[in-house]
Formats: sequence, structure tokens, C-alpha cells
Amino acid sequence: MRVAILCSGYLPVLDGVTVSVAARVQRLAARGHDVLLLAPRRADDLRRPAGLPDGVVFAGLPGAPFGAAAGDFNPGPAAHGVIEQALAAFGPDLIHVDEPERLAWGIRRLPGVAFARRHGIPAVAFFHTNFVDYWGQGSPRLVPVLDPLKAMGWRLVTALYNRFDATLVPSGQTHRRLVGFGLRNGVCGRFNGVDTARFSPSLRTPGYWGRNWGLPALDGRLVMIIAGRLTPDKGWASWGEALPALARRLGAGLGVVIAGDGSLRSHVEHLAARLPRAHVLGAVPHADLGALLANADAYATFSRCENASLAVYEALASGVPVIAPRAGGIPGQVRHGENGLLFEPGNVGDFVNQLARLMEDKALAGRLGATLRVEREMLDWEPAFEAWLDAVSRIAEEAGRGRRPPS
Repeated sequence: MRVAILCSGYLPVLDGVTVSVAARVQRLAARGHDVLLLAPRRADDLRRPAGLPDGVVFAGLPGAPFGAAAGDFNPGPAAHGVIEQALAAFGPDLIHVDEPERLAWGIRRLPGVAFARRHGIPAVAFFHTNFVDYWGQGSPRLVPVLDPLKAMGWRLVTALYNRFDATLVPSGQTHRRLVGFGLRNGVCGRFNGVDTARFSPSLRTPGYWGRNWGLPALDGRLVMIIAGRLTPDKGWASWGEALPALARRLGAGLGVVIAGDGSLRSHVEHLAARLPRAHVLGAVPHADLGALLANADAYATFSRCENASLAVYEALASGVPVIAPRAGGIPGQVRHGENGLLFEPGNVGDFVNQLARLMEDKALAGRLGATLRVEREMLDWEPAFEAWLDAVSRIAEEAGRGRRPPS
């Protein structure tokens, strides 16, 4: 199969989209499929990304800085001509578009759809990010005012996705929500995974914190990890209250490690400085993140905006229980009392109680750990890729028989 993948980002930018796109591109190429990758790059540097498999054709889309992640770009209107020329030269059997709403914001049109219609080939969208939920994050008082606008935003998003032959959604919770706002072409499945060789409990070693990070006081203590962008959408308005509350409840017996960077870095460092055992590591290379997680006792997040969180999958595969809000797609990843614990969104008291339960109840921690060991292979990229490939192959076959949903 000849597959053209238009994506909103690619390595070395690290987020759920870039990692999942890279995993699919690598596996498609390894299985002998022909791949065209179209990804945004800096307008004055459209070079091929390092590490891209040799047989993959690459077209850089001229872009401008976007969002809070360092090195993240979104293409502008000039990318439309590049896309059309690259698709015409490649001649795909299928066009797969990751985060089409973000791409459309910059390009000023849905990428790939018009080409697909003209040439009678299927165009598939992949829903990655709950962008509408980001509105008002960091400003809680605005949330009630924005709720009616958010409903309109979700209807607009689903209208864009309905223009594709199918929309792949990696979370049952998110799929049901999108259907409620009018999505007609959704295909739900566990299409995202994790590299279980790089994220494994076997990476837990004695003396890890002192040897690798110069933090020997954490060795032998219970350690909670917060990993991700230091930006409002990751729930830092709640962390400002939760971390001092944890310190009061658990004292110096709990170490807190914060891995990430972003616009709130100085605020987070100021907050950590007030706690007895809190450390901000900054951005941690993805290659080192597996060992970081494996040497923790819990991974925690306050983010309400997740769809199918890569960070949650990485923590679970590392054998680390997840403490997360009962919001977005997270309840489809974290089952309360089985592989982690859920708390009411934004409820700091509930969060502190759940984390204290995990830290103080050895039997509970043992049960969660046993479940994680049994289920970790199910999280691997191979079954996720097989599910994705099966879905897009069926969509391509159905489109070839003329079974297209209305535009």
C-alpha cells in the first residue's frame, strides 16, 4: 500500500502525536509499504528529519512556531502547494491526516481532502487532541463562561472530521463524546501504544536517583513523578494547591520529581522550592524517560484534556500506578483500583487521599503492580499498529467500492 501521512509534527519534537506518527511510519516502512511523510518544519530549514527510514519519501511543510513545545511548528498557507505537488508525485492509495483541525488552522483549508476527492482515494483523519478543552485552562473563572462556546467549538471540529472518509479515535470515551457532537464517521480502537522494551519495570535499579540525578536523598523513599509540558493545560492551577497539601499529609517521606519544560517553568520551580523533597529536572530526553518512570512509585497528572495519553501508557508499561482525574479519555486507560486510582477532576482533597492510599496501603500497591505486570504487553506498539493497519486497510477497501460518507 502507498500511504501518505500528513501530520502536525514530527521528531525531534516530543509529544503524543509525534511519537505515534514515528511509530507508524517506521513499522509501515519495515513491512515494505511505500510511505510519504509530510510534516511541518521551520520555513528556512525543510531538511529531512534525522532517523527517518531510508525508503520513506519526505516533504517539509514550511511552518512557523506553534504552541508551547520547543521546536514545534505549524504549517502556513504556503504549505498547500507543497502538499498538492508531493501527493501528485507520490500517487498514494490512502491519505492519513493527523490533527487535521490544527493543520487547517495554519493552512486555511483541510489538507489532503480535495486531492483525495479529485483522485478517488480515501482520506482518513486521526483524532489526537482535545483542543477545545484547552480553552480557559489556567483561568478557572472563565470556564463557565466558555462552556457554551466550547459546545460550538466541538460541533465545528466534528464537522471538519466528517469531511473525511473515516475518523480514527483511540479512546472510547472520546469517541462517544464526539458522536454526541455530531461525528458520523468515527472508528474507535486502541490505535496508540508504547515501546515496552524502553518502558519496563526491569529498568528499576537500586541507587538510581543518586547515581543518575545527584539526588541520593530520594533513594529508598516513595517517589511521585509528574512528567509533561509545564503549561496551563496540564493542570498546574491545581498542582499549586495539591503539592503543599501532599507535603502536609505525607511530609518528607514522599519525593516529588517534575520532568518537563514550558511557559510555567519558573512558577513550578518556585513551588517546588517550598517543598521538602521536590525537584524540577527540566526536559528529560525520551530515551531516559523509561528509567525515570520505572524508578518511581506513582505517576500523577491533573490534566483534564487528555484523549489517549502517551504519558499514561508509558507509566503503565513501566509498572507504575497512575493517579489521574476521571476526565477525558483517561478512564479508558486507568481503571480505578486495578491499574491506578482516579479522582474527581480538580478535587485536590480527593487526589491527596488517593495518593496517600497508594503510598500507605502496601496490599493495594501490590494488587496494582500485579495487574500492571500482567497487562503491560497489551500496551505494546505492535498490537496497536496492527489495529491501525487493519482499520485503514478496511477503510481503503470500502472506499474503493464507492462506500463514502457524505461530505
